[in-house]
Amino acid sequence: MPYSYREDISIADAAIEVTANSLEELFIDSAKALTNTMVDNLDSIKCNKKSKIHILAPSMEFLLFEFLEKLIILKDAETLLFNKFQLEITETSNELVLDGKIYGEKINYNKHELSSDVKAITLHMFKVEKINNNWKANFILDI
Repeated sequence: MPYSYREDISIADAAIEVTANSLEELFIDSAKALTNTMVDNLDSIKCNKKSKIHILAPSMEFLLFEFLEKLIILKDAETLLFNKFQLEITETSNELVLDGKIYGEKINYNKHELSSDVKAITLHMFKVEKINNNWKANFILDI
């Protein structure tokens, strides 16, 4: 599992650390960690709904923050959960761009074992960094 829950960081929230070999993998694994905080079994989410995603941000931290926040908004506003992600991250002269497709389905309370209701992602201790040839992210979810 490329992500772990940091129980020593926060009691009322979920603190998550994600490591990955590439930037896209870091974003995908962060999204899976977010979703896995909300539903016990990621495999219970079928990929019968596809959404396009386009996010602009001035930094890598804000790009990941906006991406995860978008997934929370889609969960709250449209009752959608996602477990498959095709992402591409590019850099222009003054901003970072995330484009991709996300796949999932509407929440089915008879099928999905919901565990925690993630209300928001916080900026407290939010960090994205490249260490040697790997990427690492730390973030806290308000549950």
